[in-house]
Parts: sequence; C-alpha cells; structure tokens
Amino acid sequence: MTRQVFHERVTLAFQDHVAEVALARPREHNGLDWAMMDGLLEAQQRLRELDGLRAVVLSGTGDSFCAGLDMAAIMTRPERLPLLLAPDEQGINPVQRLALGWRDVGVPVIAALHGHVYGGGLQIALGADIRVAHPRARLALLEILWGIIPDMGISVTGAGIRSDVLRELAWTGRKVSGGEAVSLGLATRLDDDPQRAARDIAMEVAARSPNSVAAVRELFARSVGMSERERLALEASLQRGLLGGEEQLEAVAARMAGREPRFAGPYRPDDASDDG
Repeated sequence: MTRQVFHERVTLAFQDHVAEVALARPREHNGLDWAMMDGLLEAQQRLRELDGLRAVVLSGTGDSFCAGLDMAAIMTRPERLPLLLAPDEQGINPVQRLALGWRDVGVPVIAALHGHVYGGGLQIALGADIRVAHPRARLALLEILWGIIPDMGISVTGAGIRSDVLRELAWTGRKVSGGEAVSLGLATRLDDDPQRAARDIAMEVAARSPNSVAAVRELFARSVGMSERERLALEASLQRGLLGGEEQLEAVAARMAGREPRFAGPYRPDDASDDG
C-alpha cells in the first residue's frame, strides 16, 4: 500500500485500485483550516494522476467527517480570503473545487459520513457520487449562522436534491440525522460502520469493468438537461462503445466460467463513449 500525507491534514492510501482519502484533523472534528483546504486540493490533483485508480473512499478520522469551516483558523490569514473566491480558467474557485473536484477524479467517489457533517463538510460530501451515513451522523448547512450562504458548488452538486429541502436547510441551519438525510436525498444509505461500507462499495466497483463503470458515470453526468431523444441516443452511443470490446468479452467469459473477471486497464471514459 502506498500512502501520502498532504499538509499534515489529509492522507491518501492506495491499494488494489482503490484510494482512501481521509481528513486528518480529528481534535477539531476535521474543521476546514487553510492547511486542510490546501491538502484536499492537492489530494484531488494526486488522484487525477494516479495510474490504475478505479474508486475512491472519502472519510474523516476521529469523531466526525468534517465540522465545516474553522472560522477562527481561517481568520488568522485574512489576506488569503479574496483568493477563495477567485475563479480559475474553468470558472471554479478554490472553495468550489473542494466539492466539485471529486467529479474530476474520473472514478466513483464514495463518502463515509459520521459525527458532524456541517457546512463545508456537507458540501464536500455532496461532491461525492455516493454517501454512506451513520444513523447518528448530524448533517447541516450552517453558513446562515455566519451570515453567509453555502457556496462550495452546492448549486451544482445539489441539483438532484429537492430545492425545497435545500432551501429549508440553508435558511434555518437545521441539523438532521443520518436517517433523515437519507429520506431527504442528502445521503444514499445508512450503515453502522460507514467507512467499512464505503470501502466495500469501492472494492465492488473496482472489480467491475472499468469502461462500463466509466460509461455509467458519463451517462448520468451528461444526460442532465438533455431531451428524452438525446438521452436515448447517449445510452446507445455509450453501449456501442462497450459491446464486443475486450472488457465486455472478458465479463461474459468470466460469468460463463463462474470465475472473477480480470480487467487489466484503468478507466478510459473517452473509449467508452466512442461511437465506433
């Protein structure tokens, strides 16, 4: 297993095609200070460069996933504040990248949520593809208590959540349990050991055809806002890129032989969407 540490706040371990990224500021419930934000952004960059990556588990050490912005720590460097809202060439600023950056990793990201999942912590979690929550986890958008709004890409990551749910949470700062979070669409499912469950999901995904997983991800990402005809055409296009390919033939052969499939390559989304 390879392991890296970014800014003493974020760890990244990689083994068997699965990376595990952990927020590591446990005494402060993994509150976001400058080092934590820098560490997360660097970890995202490392994931994009990692050969053979097929899935990511995102979690927090200690008693919580992430309690959100550590305002006291942030205010020790007020000169950096304007940089947080400065967009890059893609129109995304650093705080938005903390949440949106997970989709650029190119593989499924599964977040394990426990303890406090507040403010920026919840917004980072919403950037993951799947969220497994502990029943006693507490989730909230607390920005309103500081006189600000959730601004870490939630208008993008929250697009699949009912707008009235997001309005209520953003207006009131109300904390919800893991169970209510699932019912509201903030989390995918519950587990008493969310990190183990997230790891199990990641290992399952890593064992599947990389190109098929990439195509599924592309289908649901690109179909948003499309007409029915465009969605159906996209499905067919992605399927044509898979049928008869090396991975698809190996999947069939493995099923017929009653063995585990052996897939050599990493994700290749461009190949999966090929019309040829």
